[in-house]
Amino acid sequence: TTLAGDLERRDFTVNALALHPGSGRFADFHGGLEDLAARRLRAVGNPAARFREDALSLLRAVRFAATLEFAVEPRTEAAMASERAGLARVSAERVREELRKLLAAPRPSLGFRLMQRTGILGVILPELEEGVGVSQNRYHAHSVFEHVLHAVDAAPAGDPLVRWAALLHDVGKPRTRREGPDGEATFYNHEVLGADLAAEILDRLRRSRE
Repeated sequence: TTLAGDLERRDFTVNALALHPGSGRFADFHGGLEDLAARRLRAVGNPAARFREDALSLLRAVRFAATLEFAVEPRTEAAMASERAGLARVSAERVREELRKLLAAPRPSLGFRLMQRTGILGVILPELEEGVGVSQNRYHAHSVFEHVLHAVDAAPAGDPLVRWAALLHDVGKPRTRREGPDGEATFYNHEVLGADLAAEILDRLRRSRE
């Protein structure tokens, strides 16, 4: 029933701002202007309580961190990790939309690294998390997960289909990795398994059959 009460229910301080249309003054009860200037993402009040109110805010934090290139305040990031299980109760359609917006960021890797760091990746895209720390062979400079993130960043931001393809193109590698007699890793038929896994992931996210 009050402006202060309304803003208190917002998820992040940079969203908990109101502008008076007559005076042009900001109502800022939670330090949002300071956080905006510092390019900092901080939950309003108790971060864990905010994420329990609506677990989708966990993915909103990921998206804002990537699209705006803001740093997540430590208490807020810690709460993202402790409350990540709540995402299992969020509808696939809502998760899909946040991922769509994340993949349109200049560098989606910022968001995916944050998801991996906080354990969120294992809740919504466990198949991608399987690539973390999985080494490849002499032809690759990065682990499977890091290679995928470089590919996603390099893909054209204006083409969501190519961004999704870059994200999922090596999803079959961790399960097909074998050590050859010369110590080189092989990934035979990873593209076949990867196609099946990609279809499962996109079905789970209620992507269009087309």
